[in-house]
Amino acid sequence: MRSSLLAISLALSSMAPLAAQEQPATTTKQGAGKDAQERLKITIRVIPSMVKFDTTHFEVNTGSAVELRFENGCIMPHNLVLIQPSAENALIAGVNALGAEGMQKHFVPDVPGILASSRLLQPQGFEVLSFNAPEEPGKYPFLCTFPGHWFTMRGVMQVRPRGERLQAAQRETEKTATVPDALQTAGISHRPQGTLDKPLLMRTFLPDPGLDPAVFAHHGVGIPGFKYDPATRSDLSQKKQDPSTGKTEEIPQRVPTQPGIPGAIAVNHGESFSYAWDTTECRLLYAWRGGFLDMDPYWGREPGGGRANLYIPKLLGNLVYRASGAAPFEDSAGGSPRFGGYRMVGNAPEFWYTAGSRTIREQVLPGAHGRFELRIQVEGGVLESPWKAGGLDQGVVEVHPEGPGKWRVQFRDRPEAAPAPSGTQTPQN
Repeated sequence: MRSSLLAISLALSSMAPLAAQEQPATTTKQGAGKDAQERLKITIRVIPSMVKFDTTHFEVNTGSAVELRFENGCIMPHNLVLIQPSAENALIAGVNALGAEGMQKHFVPDVPGILASSRLLQPQGFEVLSFNAPEEPGKYPFLCTFPGHWFTMRGVMQVRPRGERLQAAQRETEKTATVPDALQTAGISHRPQGTLDKPLLMRTFLPDPGLDPAVFAHHGVGIPGFKYDPATRSDLSQKKQDPSTGKTEEIPQRVPTQPGIPGAIAVNHGESFSYAWDTTECRLLYAWRGGFLDMDPYWGREPGGGRANLYIPKLLGNLVYRASGAAPFEDSAGGSPRFGGYRMVGNAPEFWYTAGSRTIREQVLPGAHGRFELRIQVEGGVLESPWKAGGLDQGVVEVHPEGPGKWRVQFRDRPEAAPAPSGTQTPQN
């Protein structure tokens, strides 16, 4: 799947078996004489697939030197941020305010109360943090500030008075994720559907039905993923010995890239009409009738059984339109599109995005008798050329100007679903 937002190199590191408790962290001597200082060493790992740290509590003495090794053996990126007891609310508010700067700043905002923090580690990455424990005894939280992770990825560093005996670190005893079928208990179907008056919106990965490569002008480059076992809800790996050191490691098994589109918004108005609008290209990608999405490949037929096809659901029904060619609003002053969001206008979502100094709003509306339409409004400048049909759109699209910066574009169903030009290559994950 192509993504302009984030290309994550997925890998899984081995992890030692977890126990209820372990011996107190080891210490090493630093310096010599009466100024010698003990350096306490602690390792904290991420439990794969569980969005949890394997260590929930460890202890240090006031002022002691600490060497904390943080290892990410999960398939997602994570960080570790150690804070003052009263700093969490400001920290989370700061993370939420980062916006597009989040990745650049490793989701660590510039707020008071941060004692130590790691980079945002990609899978199989690690970082060693060296710091001195606070002089004030107390409980100091640590958490992952990747958005949403702090609900479950958290622990406490207990600071005890100098010379007081330290207790053993506490480890998370659960080794595998318990995934109840929340969809089933919530009454959500694996084949969800909206209605003509109340459409269903889903921001999800979507299949690529053979779109023209020119449509994906702003998408990134795909990478291989992991081989996943729905039965164990974990990624599969194999043992491999390093001939130079004799050390045996667990190496993830990879699978080829799969055709797919991340970050699209799928909209369903019932059996009569569905469409895909992409938040990277900021344009209508394709439309279909007769069904919506089969989510079994994404959510799994059984609890925890998803990812069989790398998060890509299947389309139900028949395609009636596929975009082709360059974006209809390409001009020299426009710049790359940046998705802004959507709101409900009437009984349909209105998407908005920016291109240069302009704000563009689009609304896709179902229609009867084999037609649907796109309504566009441009604010903040005059385009060099109006909305124009390109590629296979020619001959099936009628453009009706409706005032300054406003167009109504009518589409006729194309039963053959706009066959892709020969040699088409689909975007990859």
